[in-house]
Amino acid sequence: GCLSFPEVFSTNVGLGYNDTIPDSATFTQSFAAGNISASQAVEVVDQYVNAVYKTSAEGASSNPYGCDLGGLATLQNCTSSTGTPRSLRKDKDLVKSVTLSGAFIPSFATGGETLTMDEVKEFYTDKDFEEMAKLGVNTVQVPVPCDAFYTSTGDMAVTITQLLNEAAKAGLSAIIVLVEPDGTTDKVTAEVVDDHIRAAAAYAKSDPAVIALQLPSSTPSLLSSVRSVATKLPVLVPVNKGELGMISFPPDKHVFAALDTDATSSVAGVASSDSVGDRMKMFYHESITCIDRSPIEWLSCYQDMPVYVTSGFDLAIDDCISQNKEDFKDYGQCGRFDETSDSGWWKRHRQSLAGRQLFTYSKGLGWSFSAWKLYGDGGSGDITPAKLKCLRDVAAAGLLPPMEDTNELGIFCLNGPA
Repeated sequence: GCLSFPEVFSTNVGLGYNDTIPDSATFTQSFAAGNISASQAVEVVDQYVNAVYKTSAEGASSNPYGCDLGGLATLQNCTSSTGTPRSLRKDKDLVKSVTLSGAFIPSFATGGETLTMDEVKEFYTDKDFEEMAKLGVNTVQVPVPCDAFYTSTGDMAVTITQLLNEAAKAGLSAIIVLVEPDGTTDKVTAEVVDDHIRAAAAYAKSDPAVIALQLPSSTPSLLSSVRSVATKLPVLVPVNKGELGMISFPPDKHVFAALDTDATSSVAGVASSDSVGDRMKMFYHESITCIDRSPIEWLSCYQDMPVYVTSGFDLAIDDCISQNKEDFKDYGQCGRFDETSDSGWWKRHRQSLAGRQLFTYSKGLGWSFSAWKLYGDGGSGDITPAKLKCLRDVAAAGLLPPMEDTNELGIFCLNGPA
C-alpha cells in the first residue's frame, strides 16, 4: 500500500482537517491539483524526512523501500564503515555510460546475430566514441563472454583491446561485463570458470582504461578468483530489485552492486491492450522509476554498497523488440506503436521518463544506457521500439535531457509533463 502520513503533518502546515493528506498517493494528487502549495508540499516532505530518515524508525534499515516517497526524499548523513569509495572513476565523477550492445554478445542491437570481429570494428568506430563523448558519456560498458581473455592472443581479446584504445582516445573509460553464454554452464567445470575469471581480472587490472569488472553472477567464489590476482580492482556484483534485501558479501571496500532495473520482463510492466492502456502503462513506468531512488540510496546507506545501474536504463516500456520470437507473449502491447510517433503527449512523457531515470540512477555510482545504436542503422528515420533502447537515437529525437546537472532533474519526479 501507499505510505501513510500522520494527520499532524497536514495540520502543521496549515491544512484544515478536511484537507489532510493521509498518504503519499494523495500527496502527489493534491499537489498536482493545486490543493497544496509548493511550500506546504516541501514542509510535509521535510516532516517526513525528519520523522523517518533522521531517526531509527522501525523498518527503515531492513526494507529497501521502507522510506520511499516517490523519489522526493533522500537519505542523509550516511557514513561508510569500510571506507567504500562513492565513485568508480579516478576523477570522482558519476559514471555516465552506454553499453556496446551486440559487439561481443548477441543482442537486440544485432537482431540476435553473432558478429565477426571485422563486423564489430565496423559497428563501433572512433566516430561513435567521439559522438558519445560530445553527448556527455564518459564510459563504455562492454559485455563479453567469460572466457574472452582466457587466450589473450585470441581474436576477441585483441578486438576488445582495439575498441578500448579507440574509446580511450575519445576520453572514455570502460567497464568490462562478464557474461556466461546460454547453454555453457553445464559444459565447464568450476575450476575452468575460475580460470576464466582470473584471466579477465588480470586483463582489467592491466588495462588503464578499465575502471571496473562486473561478474556474471553473485557466486562468492567468483569474487575470490578476482581477488587472487587483483586485490583492489573495483568489482560489480549483479543484483535485481528482488534481491536487494538479501545481499551479503565479505567486507570489501572495492565491491559494488550492479543493479538491473529492467521493468519490461513482467506482465505488469508490458501488458496493455488499447491506447488508454498504453498511456496508463507509461504512467506506471514513470512512477516506479522515481521509486527506485529509495533502494539505491538504501543499499549505499544501510548496506555500505554503492549501486551502479548496469541495465534497464532506456525508454522502452514493453517487450516489442522480441515480438518475432517463438516465446513472445502477446498481450496486445505492440499493435499501436505508430500512434506514438508524432504524438506530443508521447514525446513529453518519454522526455519525462528519461529525466526521471537520469535523476534516479544518478543517486548511485552512475548508469549505463542499454545500447548506443543498431547494427547496420545509419541513424536516420523514425523512432522504433528498438531505437528507444539506443542512446544515439533517443538523443537525436530530442528525448534526452542534458546530463550535466542531474540534481536539477528532480523536478521530473515532482511534476508530470504538461
